[in-house]
Amino acid sequence: MRRLQAIALLTMCYARIAYAQLSPASIASDYPTAAIQNGHSQLWNEQPIFEPYSQADSQPVVSRPTDFRKLMMPSFDVAAEWQAEASDVQLASYDARMSIGTYPVFGPPPPFLNAGFSYFDIDAPSALDLPADLYDYSLGFSWIRPIKERWMVRFMFSTAFATDGNNTSRDAWQFRGGVFAVYRPSDKWTWTFGALALGRKDLPVVPAVGAIWQPTPALRFDLMLPNPKIALLLLDQGTRQQWGYVGGGFDGGTWAYETIGGLDDQLTYRDWRFVVGWESTPTPEPGMPFTRGRKLGFEVGYVFAREFEFENGRSNLDLDDSLHIRATVSF
Repeated sequence: MRRLQAIALLTMCYARIAYAQLSPASIASDYPTAAIQNGHSQLWNEQPIFEPYSQADSQPVVSRPTDFRKLMMPSFDVAAEWQAEASDVQLASYDARMSIGTYPVFGPPPPFLNAGFSYFDIDAPSALDLPADLYDYSLGFSWIRPIKERWMVRFMFSTAFATDGNNTSRDAWQFRGGVFAVYRPSDKWTWTFGALALGRKDLPVVPAVGAIWQPTPALRFDLMLPNPKIALLLLDQGTRQQWGYVGGGFDGGTWAYETIGGLDDQLTYRDWRFVVGWESTPTPEPGMPFTRGRKLGFEVGYVFAREFEFENGRSNLDLDDSLHIRATVSF
C-alpha cells in the first residue's frame, strides 16, 4: 500500500510536469530553492548555490525587484534514481519538492517556504532485516539577503520526519539547516563560507566552504561539497543551453525504522560516487545569479563504498559497488 501511495504521488507530479512544459508561466517559475532533503537525494543536487552568470552584465541581483515578483511563483522539482542490484540489494529513490515565495519582508528577495517528500525503496532478502520502504517529509524556509553589492547571506532551516512508517518515535524527527555567506568578487568567481546541518547520524554537520569558478561562459568548475563537478557548455541554442558534466561526491541519509523483532532503531545509508551527466537549462539572464524555467537532467555513474549503518549495536552492512541512473525535472 505504501508503495502504491508513493507511485500515485509521483504520477501526479509527472502529470504536472507535462502541463508545465506547455505553459508559458513555466518560463519564470524557477528560483534557487533551499530545501534540504534527506534520503537518497543530494543536498545541492537540483539547484546549486549559484548557477552560471551571464558575463555580459554583472548588475547585482538586488537591483532587479521586478524579477523577484516573478520568482514568487511556485517551483517544483522531481527526481528519480535507480541503483543496479548488488549484494542481493537493489535501491531506488523518488523525490518531489515544492517551493513558493512569501511576502518580501525588508524588500526582495522574499523568504521561501519549502516542502518535500522522498521515498526510498529497498529490495533486499528478508534475512538482512532491512526496511522495504522509507519515507521523508520535510517543511522549512530559506532566505537570501544581500548585504553589500558583492555579498549575500543565505539562511536555510527545516524540520523533517524520516521513518519507515512504523517507528514514529522522536528518532524520526530531524533538524536541517544552515547559514553561510556568499561573496562574488568578479564575474568568474563565487565563494561561500558557512556550515550546514544535514540531520544525518554519520554527518550531522558539514562545512559549506567552496568556490565556483567560471573562467569562460562555456566552462564552469563547481568546487562545492558534497558534489563537486566540472561542466562544459555543449550547445547554446539561444534560449536554452545544453551542458555536459563530470563529478563525484557522497550521498545518503538517516531514517528511524522498526526491526523484524519490533525494536526501534535508526538506519543510515551512505555511498560515494563518480558521475557523468547532461543538463538542459534556460540561458542565464544578464545580472541574475540563477536561471529560471524548465530544467532537465540525466546522469549515469559508478557508486562505491556503499554501506548501511545501524544505531543499536548491529554490525554495518557493506554492499558491493553498483551503477546508478538519475533523472531530474525542475519547473
